[in-house]
Amino acid sequence: MKKSPNHRLSDQVLFALGRASQHAQRLVRQHMTEGGVRTLHYHVLASLADDGESVQATLADRIGMDRSDLVTLLDELEELKLLARRVDAADRRRKIVAITPAGEKHLTDMDQLIYAAEADLLAPLTAAERKTLLALLRRVSGD
Repeated sequence: MKKSPNHRLSDQVLFALGRASQHAQRLVRQHMTEGGVRTLHYHVLASLADDGESVQATLADRIGMDRSDLVTLLDELEELKLLARRVDAADRRRKIVAITPAGEKHLTDMDQLIYAAEADLLAPLTAAERKTLLALLRRVSGD
């Protein structure tokens, strides 16, 4: 990551966190691209794996995505056999989305790409510093 010029906020935690977040996002995109996968696919599959199957509209809200954009993404994932959709028996107008076993495996592979991006990001830190950083970030985020 390039050093920031003498920005008026360079000695503020929020500025440093923002810069670190931008760098982390770049690394994740880089690793995902090199791995031949899409970051948006990860968000959908991770939500389904972690939070369970979902009605399409609820899934869109969960991952903060426009509902019409999500349909295109779900079509891609369904074509790849990474998720399955079925009609909701309670309301035939709605579709329920669930991750498939192939989707679970693909998600595990994508997790490895994220772990690699994190390793790159945290390379300058010792194991103890990484642990401390995580604990501090959890405290300030309320986790």
